[in-house]
Amino acid sequence: MRKKDPLGRGLSAILKDIEEKGVTTLVPIAQIKANPRQPRFTVREEGLEDLANSIKEKGLLQPILLRKKENGYEIIAGERRFRASRIAGLSEVPAIIKDVDDRESLEIALIENIQREDLSPIELATVYTRFVDEFGYTHEALAKKIGIERSSVSNIIRLLKLPEWVKKLISDGKLTSGHGRVLITLKNEAEQKRFVKKILNEGASVREVEQARKAGTGRSTPYSDIEETLRDALKTKVLVTYRRNKGKLVIEFYSNDDLERLVEILCGTS
Repeated sequence: MRKKDPLGRGLSAILKDIEEKGVTTLVPIAQIKANPRQPRFTVREEGLEDLANSIKEKGLLQPILLRKKENGYEIIAGERRFRASRIAGLSEVPAIIKDVDDRESLEIALIENIQREDLSPIELATVYTRFVDEFGYTHEALAKKIGIERSSVSNIIRLLKLPEWVKKLISDGKLTSGHGRVLITLKNEAEQKRFVKKILNEGASVREVEQARKAGTGRSTPYSDIEETLRDALKTKVLVTYRRNKGKLVIEFYSNDDLERLVEILCGTS
């Protein structure tokens, strides 16, 4: 049986066509500028020297993908190779020039980074959000575009609702996206700090954090068990209040697509 393409036929075909049909030309490094829409926030420096030494010895084997801009060229894909080439002292690099718009440029850069597994969950969340906000994608349309489940897109995007200090820990690899999904269901930042301390000090897995949360010490209302059950089922923050013979159930959501996800779960239409 043929293995399913994790990126979807359309997106993988873009890079394949570029590699097979693109015409390579030498472009002066001085004319190349970084892409301000680069999916990666940072390029890790530790591997650049090794790549630069390889380029000095063997040359740049894979061309950089560029698009024409005013007074030069902008990188679509290959920023790490470009930086290593500068370290290696190259004055020009082999490149393929593509005529693409902002959306296509971002799509290609995203594909390359996904294939190399270079993006952190927070970087992925930021890129996914840009597709939604700037280019009008729904979570479902974006999921189909890159060949994953809609829930995966929604879960990644929801990580951006975490406090900045938690997102930094995820970006640094000290917490996983799974940890982040558990933390986002907690009632407040004080609880998040308590569980993050447990993860960092004890190396607690996602499952262990889930179990510790369910064991929950210090519950303050008669409805904590109900809140826990709903949080587990809905994967979001839930608050139950009741006083003077009336109550309120608050279920948080973070986008229209997240709301649709909750409606599907609650109405049994998924």
